[in-house]
Amino acid sequence: MSVKNKLSATTVAAYVVVVTAALVTGAIVGPMVWNAAAIADEERPSVAVVTLRGPTNDVNVNGVAEQLRAIRNNDSVEAVVLRVDSPGGPVDASEEFYLAVNRTASEMPVVAYVEGAAASGGYFGIVSSDEIIVKPSSTVGSIGVIVQASPSVIEQAGQQQEQFVRSGPDKAQIGIDSVRTEMESLQRAFVGTVMYHRGDTLSLDRTEVANGRAYLGGRAVENGFADRIGDLDTAIERAASRAEGIEGDGYDIYMTEPQASSPTLLLGNASIRIEGGDSEVVDDNSDDGQFQRPVKYYAVWGVPETNASEVYIDG
Repeated sequence: MSVKNKLSATTVAAYVVVVTAALVTGAIVGPMVWNAAAIADEERPSVAVVTLRGPTNDVNVNGVAEQLRAIRNNDSVEAVVLRVDSPGGPVDASEEFYLAVNRTASEMPVVAYVEGAAASGGYFGIVSSDEIIVKPSSTVGSIGVIVQASPSVIEQAGQQQEQFVRSGPDKAQIGIDSVRTEMESLQRAFVGTVMYHRGDTLSLDRTEVANGRAYLGGRAVENGFADRIGDLDTAIERAASRAEGIEGDGYDIYMTEPQASSPTLLLGNASIRIEGGDSEVVDDNSDDGQFQRPVKYYAVWGVPETNASEVYIDG
């Protein structure tokens, strides 16, 4: 199987319409198996379905990355379907999601199915897939970066310099100009990754992609953010059709057990629950005596509201 290596230097450096009826049902495609031991004993090739629901945070992404690692080491798996419903999350975890998917896509066909949303970091993670399947109600896009920083860190930088003895002039220093510079660098990398993987299908130019708009499924297919309307069975059938080791309906479906997902997105000292793009503060355990990460970058759909003192700089 000839699969294009989808890593680029730029990527590594930083990083709706009628519902389509199912083309192939599970009964036609083949039996479903639910664990690695069962699939290891099967002689027929398999399509593995991996699910990520919730933010692209460390807990959720690590679980998906582990499953993809096991799949890459399983010779009976010929293709992967990523079932995703995510509004995004921290940039660093979203990058891990992207890298795990991209590595898998360099070894076997990967088809993404947007069950609900694949927005911001959620879209970042699946952009290297060979094909993206959406429902009319799916939400995709929202390409951009948000910065969270404590106002005291930025506005009182001069005072902080007097409060601490530093090993060098730039040690633990942060300012609004450097935050914006770093945000713009991450934004360019994010947009560049989308253009690298989807540029041939996009009807939007780079500036339009960078505007951060989210699109419903039908529009996403029209502008190239996604490839076709369908459901999970559509995605499975498309993944199987791309695999050289699968002929016709001669394959099984390996439904991985979803990891215990975290429905929350941690922002500073405030725990934010994300529900379909909405958010609420569920805990605020801020303590002036605790260490607080001065700056955090997010690729997330919408700006969570919090009663903690934070500054958001929308990319």
